[in-house]
Amino acid sequence: MNTDIPQEILNYFSGCAHKCAEAGLFSCSSGNLSLRLSELSGDSGLALLSATGSWLEELREDQIALCRISDGRCLNGVRPTMEAGFHLGVMRRRPEVGCVLHFQSPYATVVACMKDKPKDFNVTLEGPLYVGREIPVVPFLPPGSDELAAAVVEALADHDIVLMSNHGQVACGKDFPETFRRAVFFEMACRVIVLSRGNCTTI
Repeated sequence: MNTDIPQEILNYFSGCAHKCAEAGLFSCSSGNLSLRLSELSGDSGLALLSATGSWLEELREDQIALCRISDGRCLNGVRPTMEAGFHLGVMRRRPEVGCVLHFQSPYATVVACMKDKPKDFNVTLEGPLYVGREIPVVPFLPPGSDELAAAVVEALADHDIVLMSNHGQVACGKDFPETFRRAVFFEMACRVIVLSRGNCTTI
């Protein structure tokens, strides 16, 4: 199997990571990104993942892992994010998903740490289109664990965003642009909720 990743694909992936960082979705080495390779090359059995410990705001080409979706095997010698389990698990469960993004944007992460989390995030017009009314919540589970991966995959079986208690959030979509918009609008909704101290109306 040819494991050489074309330069334009490497550039696209690192550009996606940088765009998320510029939008304030990450801090330091928090967060990770994956793209089904069919988004770019037509091979639906492979995915690109950010490397473990990498800072997405300055992601380098040598920090992009190539993995087989079916079994998670790394094919290019770059160790993928410790959360590869749910990235690849979501892609296995939902063949239409081309991008998975784990992010820790400021206000959404505050919400993930709340004792009483909001039940409805549709505080702006974009909510119904990009966020969805109900956001599933998984309890705190050790990062990188099989238990967390299974919980996230199950929560995203019929949703596109999940809150991981005291950890962060995961969004998915058919491609990077859809996933990115979903994450940005979710952060905006959480900002409204946090700054209003929950004293806001929903649509």
